Amino acid sequence: MAARIVQITDLHLMADPQGELKGVCTRANLQRVLDVLRRDFGSAELLIVSGDLAHDELLETYEVLREMLAEWLPKLRVIPGNHENRAFMRQVFGERVTAVDDRNVFADSIGGWRLIGLDSQLVGAVRGQLGESQCDWLASELAAEPLRPTGIFLHHPTLEVGTGWLDEIRVEDADLLHDLLTKHLQVKFVCAGHIHHETTVIQGDVLMLTTPATSVQFLPETDRLIPDPIPPGFRIFDLEADGSFRTRVVRVPMPSAP
Repeated sequence: MAARIVQITDLHLMADPQGELKGVCTRANLQRVLDVLRRDFGSAELLIVSGDLAHDELLETYEVLREMLAEWLPKLRVIPGNHENRAFMRQVFGERVTAVDDRNVFADSIGGWRLIGLDSQLVGAVRGQLGESQCDWLASELAAEPLRPTGIFLHHPTLEVGTGWLDEIRVEDADLLHDLLTKHLQVKFVCAGHIHHETTVIQGDVLMLTTPATSVQFLPETDRLIPDPIPPGFRIFDLEADGSFRTRVVRVPMPSAP
């Protein structure tokens, strides 16, 4: 039986329950997404939250999020986005985060797979950075189990997505990761968030993915940030022991206006 993994990203939660990002109440949207996860995907083996958890970067916001994710805590992993406070993330989600130097990462074995989460936050910047030290850690993790199919999660994309202003704020040292992918062929996919819409690109034998936000969506192929009225979403992975997998985005319809 396949191991099912859920990824949500770009929550942009705020301490204010009514807080909005580009006209969207991020807490209400997240609750709707979690309601669908509880109803339809509660048996998933892992929930990965890939960055921009707390838009306001307040301790209170992380505490609220922990309460909202209470039923997922035993199978939860979180990694930072550019809107993040690493110290507060460790304080509130300490048992669900692995600290490697100054980075919040994870490495798990599930259903015959290795799942690795990277920290692409560059403090004080919107763009991302992996850094040589973290890539050395990743190389060690990949070398330890070269025959086990592997998926990698991070916040910032490593490839251009065809939207100029978003391509400027991707991972700035993406070549460090791409070089590792050519040496460690067990990596089947790399999945990011950050750009608030879905993309799929094949690079060599690796599927490069992005996942829509639980908060506001961004219109692709534009020269500036334009909110997209499409509903929020999340991504499902079904991982087979033989290294094959299926993935899809699930959209969560919003209530109709009165």
